[in-house]
Amino acid sequence: MTTATSITVRVPLTIRRPGRKTVVTPVRSGGEIQVPTRADPALVKALARAFRYQRLLDEGRYASISEMAQAERIERGYLGSL
Repeated sequence: MTTATSITVRVPLTIRRPGRKTVVTPVRSGGEIQVPTRADPALVKALARAFRYQRLLDEGRYASISEMAQAERIERGYLGSL
């Protein structure tokens, strides 16, 4: 009968975190984080258009997205993505 032998292999390695950045933000005395807010004009405009187009569909002015795209003179794909 043979005896079992074990082999131990040691490999030196260093674990590094992926390129994450540390963000330090100013904190108010009450513990609240103060972050300045800004509106993204392109996002605001896209949201306004999307809500308008949804309202037009809900009111029944257009039967389909294709019909609305043709009437509004925009691409059907763009209108569908909103």
